[in-house]
Amino acid sequence: MAVLRILMLDPRRPYYQRQMETTTGLPIRAIQRELDRLTSIDLLYRRNEGKRAYYQLDTDHPLFPELRALILKGAGPADRLRAALSVLEPVRLAFLDEAAKRALVVTHAGPDTLPIDPGPFEVAVWTSESFLRRLLEAPGELDPFLRQGVDLLGRRDDVIWRRIEAAGFRVAKGKDVP
Repeated sequence: MAVLRILMLDPRRPYYQRQMETTTGLPIRAIQRELDRLTSIDLLYRRNEGKRAYYQLDTDHPLFPELRALILKGAGPADRLRAALSVLEPVRLAFLDEAAKRALVVTHAGPDTLPIDPGPFEVAVWTSESFLRRLLEAPGELDPFLRQGVDLLGRRDDVIWRRIEAAGFRVAKGKDVP
């Protein structure tokens, strides 16, 4: 269930075995076994890059909608927000200040609002340009999200992360975020 849960919360993202091991705390052999089972029923695609195998959900698989609905039904508000944001094309990064029930979403140039139910969270949507400008000009404004908050999506390969780190922020990852 832990492996399936991670995959379902961010279904468009490819994962490799060590990411799953680190995130779930399960032994690598258990991760391999579960990924093999899910691949054998064609719920996952497997793609090799060098010595690393990446796994990604087949969102067109007939079981996908029902399995995702079951996972989300048992998920908490933060995980439901993460799941909703993960499938939206314009979303690049998302940060959560759970104590204040606020989220900050960074998008490619796009809308000021997103077509999701944010649950109990107040969601601010900023373009990448707006976020980077505030990071340079008013970094204290971002403290609740980047110092006390958590990274909701784990997309640390985004170029914006270099700027966040250069500004001295070390953002914690949310629970079960690879």
